[in-house]
Amino acid sequence: MTAASSAMDDLDRALVHALQLAPRASWERLGPVLGVRPDTLARRWDRLTAAGEAWISGLGLRTDTRPPCMAWVEVVCTASSSPAVGATLAGDPHAIGVEHCTGARDLLVFVAVPDLPALYRYLAFRVQRIPGVVSTRSSVVTAVHCPPDRWRLDQLTRVQRDLLTGRTRRAPWPEPAATAPMRPEDRPLVLALAADARRSVASLARESGLSESTVRRRLTGLEAGNSLRFSSAMAADLSGWPVSATLWAEVAEHEVADCVAAASGLRETRTCMSVSGPWNFTIGARLRTVEDISRYTAELTRRLPGLRITDTAVALHVRKSEAQELDQQGRRIRTVVPDIWTDPAPGADGPAGERSRRVA
Repeated sequence: MTAASSAMDDLDRALVHALQLAPRASWERLGPVLGVRPDTLARRWDRLTAAGEAWISGLGLRTDTRPPCMAWVEVVCTASSSPAVGATLAGDPHAIGVEHCTGARDLLVFVAVPDLPALYRYLAFRVQRIPGVVSTRSSVVTAVHCPPDRWRLDQLTRVQRDLLTGRTRRAPWPEPAATAPMRPEDRPLVLALAADARRSVASLARESGLSESTVRRRLTGLEAGNSLRFSSAMAADLSGWPVSATLWAEVAEHEVADCVAAASGLRETRTCMSVSGPWNFTIGARLRTVEDISRYTAELTRRLPGLRITDTAVALHVRKSEAQELDQQGRRIRTVVPDIWTDPAPGADGPAGERSRRVA
């Protein structure tokens, strides 16, 4: 199915926008805001999710009270091997995002693992051993200033947005909430939301063996404590914003806050992160056309003259995003449950084995 043959209309896009603002809101709450009967909204959502055109996923990237070790990994492949390498990485629970892209790398992978030693094991004994991989270069994320779930469509009016969020003024980049721990016993509940974050409390309770009140209390605590976040998305080709780009930049450390403010003030900005390495800042953007990249980068540097953009990668095919594997039109194929707490290279010979061989 192509964008031209899709049955998606403006009401569908408005529904996705509403669910970006209130992912688990009932159809009864959404109906009056959108001016549509609740049962009509439910049928539309069922059609969109069945076609892979829209979805809501839950992601719990936290270890106790700490975020995991996250990194951008650039992968260079031998000629013609990048499709196979990309497919392998797309099926990996630690690869949260996978893109085939332009520039000095064939693949750009966003990785989440428990800690730095796990990142070493993942790169050395997993990624670098995939047939066709020539080399990798990684940049560890040191701060997430704007996470990707903050990006919104632009279908709803200001009044509709305020009705859903309870805000009387637009605040697209609020201060992050205080962090609550994600305990080991919470992880199965969080992973159960990876494919469908609108699952009912009753179904989660049946699957987990917990009471409905316990499930509801845990979900409320995790969400309020910033340990569980929801991502409402739709196929890029149908969204009106089909182009994805990643920018690397260099900015003085004392200007990072200004850089975040400048980038987040632009409609196209999806993510802002501080990273290690020769360039200390990355910006992810959603754009309407490839030609918009020049205008976007020019506006960034106009707003912050001290920002030096050092590289830009345009996604040729977003193979995986937020743990969802996608086709070339951006429709969801399947969910790869992001169990990032597992061993990223089971059975591999790790540092302990290397030490024992040196001693011997």
